[in-house]
Amino acid sequence: MVSDIINRLKEGSIKSVALFGDGMKVPAPPCVIVKPEAGTRSGTRSYKITVRHSIGSYDALEAYALGELDDLLGDPIDGKEGRLRLYPNGHSDVSEDPEWECVYMERTYFAPVPGLAR
Repeated sequence: MVSDIINRLKEGSIKSVALFGDGMKVPAPPCVIVKPEAGTRSGTRSYKITVRHSIGSYDALEAYALGELDDLLGDPIDGKEGRLRLYPNGHSDVSEDPEWECVYMERTYFAPVPGLAR
């Protein structure tokens, strides 16, 4: 499922998309990092999506994180079984990361996962 999300995100204006902890170096901004997490709701899986942009690119960061992400992930994502649908579940404010010399925002989405619901 996560590879389907990454492939969908690569269709957007930011082409540098990576899986968190995939052993590769974090790409230079602008980039998107996808991190699967335990769902906060029963029967779900969460996906934290971190968007990084160069310092001073606040408008572009917010436009992508608060607009384009929803456009990219709003339709069902056709995985192997064609049943993955993501729902927005919050966001962070713009933060600065001096180590990476960038600004970033995080969005969280969740997806119902058949077989997890109890």
